[in-house]
Amino acid sequence: MYSLNPIGTLEADLDVIRRFDIKMPNYPLYPSIDYFIDTFDASAHENWAENRKIGGARRPLSIYAHIPFCRSLCFYYKHNHINTNKKADIEKYISFLLREIKLQKELFQNDTSVEQVYFGGGTPSMLNEDQLYRLISGIYQYFSLTKNGECAIEVDPRLTKNGSISILREIGFNSITLSVQDFDCEVQQTAHRNQNEDDTLRVIHEAQQEKFNSINIGLAYGLPKQNIDKFDRTLEKIINARPNRISLVNYIHLPENFKAQRRIKVKDSPLTEAKLEIIRHAINQLTKHEYVHIGINHFARHDDKLVVALQQGRLYLNFQGYSTHVDCDLIGLGVSAIGSIGPTYSQNYCDFDQYYHKLKQNTLPIMRSLKLTTDDLLRRLVMHMLMCNSILSFELIETAFPIDFKHYFGTEMVELLEYKKLGLVTLNDEEMTVTPKGRLLICSICMVFDKYLREYNERRIITNTI
Repeated sequence: MYSLNPIGTLEADLDVIRRFDIKMPNYPLYPSIDYFIDTFDASAHENWAENRKIGGARRPLSIYAHIPFCRSLCFYYKHNHINTNKKADIEKYISFLLREIKLQKELFQNDTSVEQVYFGGGTPSMLNEDQLYRLISGIYQYFSLTKNGECAIEVDPRLTKNGSISILREIGFNSITLSVQDFDCEVQQTAHRNQNEDDTLRVIHEAQQEKFNSINIGLAYGLPKQNIDKFDRTLEKIINARPNRISLVNYIHLPENFKAQRRIKVKDSPLTEAKLEIIRHAINQLTKHEYVHIGINHFARHDDKLVVALQQGRLYLNFQGYSTHVDCDLIGLGVSAIGSIGPTYSQNYCDFDQYYHKLKQNTLPIMRSLKLTTDDLLRRLVMHMLMCNSILSFELIETAFPIDFKHYFGTEMVELLEYKKLGLVTLNDEEMTVTPKGRLLICSICMVFDKYLREYNERRIITNTI
């Protein structure tokens, strides 16, 4: 019998966390973007958009709009962006976004009901009132947000003035996300992000006054010059402000992959022990103040709808994080944006000139795609069930896919015995459960089911032995 895992319990075993302190993939997207195929163009996206018209069952739609502009470069940043304050650059980009919205609309026709709209970046709040209004109007000209739909935007408190949050609410946004990282001045200077805490707390308060449905705060641990005392002062101020949700982001130093991070000196980064103490302290403080661990270092207030969804077993995970909305097909808008229609992923061109060139030809600017195999879909479902519920019912998987779970995942079941030995999971003939000790390492547990990572490691072993 499938049962829900009790919520609100979390245990930070530093010895075990230290053992698994590795660079883990981002499993809301499986397979990862590394496996997208450049020879796949917009045709796969268009074909599956057409397939949505066949049959009565359709997944809901969501829309992600990527706004890549930043006022200045944060050294820890790892997403596609351009540093500019030039109005002409932003205006040009908006005009092409509106073209792309129209092209997408032509694929969906009467199938235009949307549950989520998300403006991410970059810094969407760099756009002024008129620019944001034109983009929202451009979307709603062709698509309609459902009654309980979410319209979210990432906000930089440094760019908000008195009344800015009220304007966002009037435009139609009902959820905001703020990246705070750390209020300490030395940490901010080293990471090249100077953010006044008064501005941040003011934005949170204004959003509460305007009755935003959700206020989400991102804090980073492992930043240069950071220690537990500095982080604790930031965390205390954020907890006292009572946002709906708080996420703890593990800063991973990958200068070989992200050019901006090369400006951060390794000697300034806290040691693993310090990072572990920060996360353990943060967990204790958050749970003490009635924040519930949702998963992957995401916490929500005990009265938040995510907590209710977790209790009822209807929590979902998408590209933007945990959600109460069912698994949606995603329309990605903007340079480098990722979309997902049916069993396919697609990514727009990351280069601005190529993105603009395709749209000038009235062609969707899709650079590469991937059609997921049945095995991909199966493994993605397994991972999402673990990350959302902490329990994996073998019977539920066998109902969705014609397999014998323990036979199909024979190799994985053997590897999971090591996790069981460490007290991270429990296993029986019917289900697998992630324990309170294992919940902080859920991505590491999901790695067991990552076929692509397994094959990569096997090839690397063979190469090293030749």
